[in-house]
Amino acid sequence: MAGGRPPRGIKERLRPAIGPALSFSDQAFCSICNFLTTVVLARALGLEAFGLYTMVWLAIYLAMNLQLGLIVSPMMSIGSKEDGAEADAYYTVVFIHQAAYVGAAAIAIFSILKFAAAGTALDGVALPGAASAAAYLTQDFLRRYLFARRRPAAALLIDIVNQGLKLGVLAALWHVGSISVAHALWAVAAAAAVSAGFGLFMSGPFLWKRKVFADVTRRQWHSARWLVLTGSVQWALSYSGLLVTAGLFGPRILGALRAAQSLLAVMNVVREALENVVPPLAGDAFAKAGLAGLRQTLARATGFALLIGISAVLGLSLFGPWLLHRIYGGEILEFDWLIGWYSLIVPLTLVNVVLGCAFRALERTRPLFLATLAAACFNLLAVYPAALVFGVAGLIAVTILSELTTLIVLAVLVARTSGLMSSGSRQRSPVAGGEPAGLRSP
Repeated sequence: MAGGRPPRGIKERLRPAIGPALSFSDQAFCSICNFLTTVVLARALGLEAFGLYTMVWLAIYLAMNLQLGLIVSPMMSIGSKEDGAEADAYYTVVFIHQAAYVGAAAIAIFSILKFAAAGTALDGVALPGAASAAAYLTQDFLRRYLFARRRPAAALLIDIVNQGLKLGVLAALWHVGSISVAHALWAVAAAAAVSAGFGLFMSGPFLWKRKVFADVTRRQWHSARWLVLTGSVQWALSYSGLLVTAGLFGPRILGALRAAQSLLAVMNVVREALENVVPPLAGDAFAKAGLAGLRQTLARATGFALLIGISAVLGLSLFGPWLLHRIYGGEILEFDWLIGWYSLIVPLTLVNVVLGCAFRALERTRPLFLATLAAACFNLLAVYPAALVFGVAGLIAVTILSELTTLIVLAVLVARTSGLMSSGSRQRSPVAGGEPAGLRSP
């Protein structure tokens, strides 16, 4: 047939876009459902009880950040470079690491909620809190594992199960008037556990090779040693404002602030999509074409991040206050101005994700820690006095400036990586042998 074989050519051209499209759809679905979950909980529990629920999740988010640094982020970058039986053996070891981590995290969270929170308003939520942590961590790992193994449809399926069950049970509890902080935590745990069961069924193939266990563990740790520190610092950076809010202003103001943030959290669809899509693409591009391929991938991702981020600032500034009124009612009226200022964080965060993927593809993660540490030092020094003097407005200003600090440090470190910003340096693909120029940057 003249002109070649168009049907096959079209399919081949569309195939590389299917994975990112499914990933983006998955993140859109999860972000919308998480937003609806926040709305249901805030309306059903009231701002004060919702603030207490948020305090429990601060501990779970810390465990999640550590999991991302210790296990998930190295897996997303390293796994894309493995193939065949080597990949099966690699992921088998990662699963063992994950199982051990979940057990340790659940025990730690139970102990904190059982003993540190005894006699407080959080007394009695230790078991449901630990169960929520174990199920949530496992489900999130499995969805990211499925993305790493190029199975976005399976990841979407388990997220549909998780989010659908969670929203359905919480809505039913609200309808019958039986919702509480403990009941909400049990609902989240049950939904995530069922979803994780589906994820485990679709996992594999696995291949146990005892001789590679130590090698994989060392490689994971080499990439994770800075990422796990980065995760700890990022947690402090992200939630120090909420901790100060809880301490200075009480759970009601904390609940109101978290509810206002939830509208902005819809933008997590883009951030999470970048987290799931860019690291495997960047790792694959670097493995096949060296720094030139990595540079091209990062340039496209940065352009996309800026386009979405600037659009979010304009949209949320114009329509955010009106949406808050419509969704949360009169109890949130005094905080409607927050959304416009919070929106300034979106483009900064998205670009930071892309810049971080550059170093993760190079398996050099110390720059991520340095950038996060610089931002966290500023945040921890400024957040409390800013809250005392300027109230909630001070917290937001410190959050924006902290994210900007991360961006500046990452941009400087990327610029100092030879061959990553321009094509002037001689480089060789790692597949062809040898280490590309640029790996000796600071």
